[in-house]
Amino acid sequence: MAEPDAQYRLRPARPAELGRLREIEDGAGTMFDGLGLIDDVLDVSFPLVELRRLVDAGQVWVAADVVDRPVGMVIVSVRDHVAYVEEMDVLPEHGRRGLGSRLLARVAEWAQERGYVAVTLSTFRDVPWNGPFYRRHGFRDLRPDEWTPGMAAIRDAEARHGLRVDARVFMRCDLPRADRCGVQVRVARQTGRLAEVLAFYRDGLGLPEIDRFCGHAGYDGVMLELPGTGAHLEFTATEHLRPPTAHPEGLLVLYLGERAAVHRVLARLAADPVRSANPYWDEVGVTVADPDGFRVVLVADSWTSPR
Repeated sequence: MAEPDAQYRLRPARPAELGRLREIEDGAGTMFDGLGLIDDVLDVSFPLVELRRLVDAGQVWVAADVVDRPVGMVIVSVRDHVAYVEEMDVLPEHGRRGLGSRLLARVAEWAQERGYVAVTLSTFRDVPWNGPFYRRHGFRDLRPDEWTPGMAAIRDAEARHGLRVDARVFMRCDLPRADRCGVQVRVARQTGRLAEVLAFYRDGLGLPEIDRFCGHAGYDGVMLELPGTGAHLEFTATEHLRPPTAHPEGLLVLYLGERAAVHRVLARLAADPVRSANPYWDEVGVTVADPDGFRVVLVADSWTSPR
């Protein structure tokens, strides 16, 4: 395996780099020319809308060269309760310098920080920089009877996009459990507008969907991750009870780190800010209301403990 090259550094991808990410994807794809594994007539590019969402969620990392120009990338999502590598690409002229190994290690680190027990992916079984590469990094092939519920749908989508599915394999790498405080947090709320609330929090705020259920004891529900916290939000719908009423002081406060991140969220939400009951929140952030009237404060800063 190639030794890591110090002239490259890993960092989160930026929204302004979507075009560059597509260039990396296309450049890496040329390595499959002539192998008969991909139907060139069909579009196998990663969906741009989903790519933008995952970039905004901090789930796309790039390997950047000495002038900070991305030359490799990895995209990770959450499928069936574990981290899932949607795609990893390195431009051929920057290959064999340890970038794939470093990007993969970043995914494992991200997954462990959030308490996921494994990383999974789908790849070509025998292409040297696919299946054999991942096996060297601790991944194992999954038998069909080991597939998680969503894997059949992934395979169907690959077939529709022109990939030779008979040459592909699902793989899994189990992760050691990171030291944790022993407390996990999920905040649950009932709503009478589940689809609208999901669009607000997942598509607007950019919180990754990690699970959903239907008809469980009369409840439907969706769970969303609060990235970097290990905590989840759960929204449920039922006819058993009336949904709660919003209160102006019932707040979810999200520290997004920078003003640009707040502006991106506001643009996706297309929602007008509301005045906070507590004027402090108007000084430090922007408050918006979800479809049920519950308020979310977006702060262009990071929170640190005063201790």
